[in-house]
Amino acid sequence: MKTFGLAFVTVCAASAAVAWATGAAPVIGTGSYGQELVNRVVHQHHNVTALTVYVTPSGARAAQAVAASDGTTGQPASQAAVEALTHWREYFVYQPGHLMAALPLPDMSGKKAGAITLTLSGRNRHALEREAEAIRTYLSRNTSYAANLVQKALWDPRLPLNSYAQQLVDETLARHPDVLILAIHATTPLNADPEILGSNIGRIGKPADSDDMRVVRDGKTNLEINTSLDRYEVELPLKDASGARIGALGVVFVLPPHADLKAKHREAIRIRNALARRIPSAAALVRRVR
Repeated sequence: MKTFGLAFVTVCAASAAVAWATGAAPVIGTGSYGQELVNRVVHQHHNVTALTVYVTPSGARAAQAVAASDGTTGQPASQAAVEALTHWREYFVYQPGHLMAALPLPDMSGKKAGAITLTLSGRNRHALEREAEAIRTYLSRNTSYAANLVQKALWDPRLPLNSYAQQLVDETLARHPDVLILAIHATTPLNADPEILGSNIGRIGKPADSDDMRVVRDGKTNLEINTSLDRYEVELPLKDASGARIGALGVVFVLPPHADLKAKHREAIRIRNALARRIPSAAALVRRVR
């Protein structure tokens, strides 16, 4: 792509569902959460012939390629990506048989995260433009903030990225557009301590933090509002279909002014109960599905 036309609620600073500071150096390309998302998109959209994600990693002066379908990362942002970032708008160029696109990439809260460029094959320009926008929406839906994309995708190499737990998360989010973040923590035959098995913010295999452990250990729900007062987390004990407690489920909602927190809590309970009916055992959560 070379040319484009121009119950008990606490206010918590360290909520597990918000920005976990890792202190780790940015991970670019292979092994990064951004690369895992690119791999998913390519797997799901067979007509994607090129896809690159650009963000400005910590310590960098400008945006660079941090994940790409062709494996080329670490390069400065292309002119198309710079245009999308600078003007915060989409650019499309259609040539017979394929669409080239550059789109700004917000995170799940609508804040500026970066940009993407992609090429799609096909004959219907308008359908391809809609598909490009849908891909951007998918990436945004799964990006907590820009730095999330350059965190490592897998914290525990014993766990699969393509697990049944991840499938459950993806399917549940599709049915609940008002849920911002969903994360399943559980102990399985592959991990002796509770870890994230599926989420829309990556970090698969990240050990449960102290808040998570209170839910897992005591079986009590934890309710939190973040310090920015724009996210509400309901973390509940998670059971399997037999009723055995196997971990915890974190459900984070957008918190608009005058939100009905009790209604959000009830929705989180419904989500947890629906998931429990689909979990025959903790071991099933780490079964590979693709």
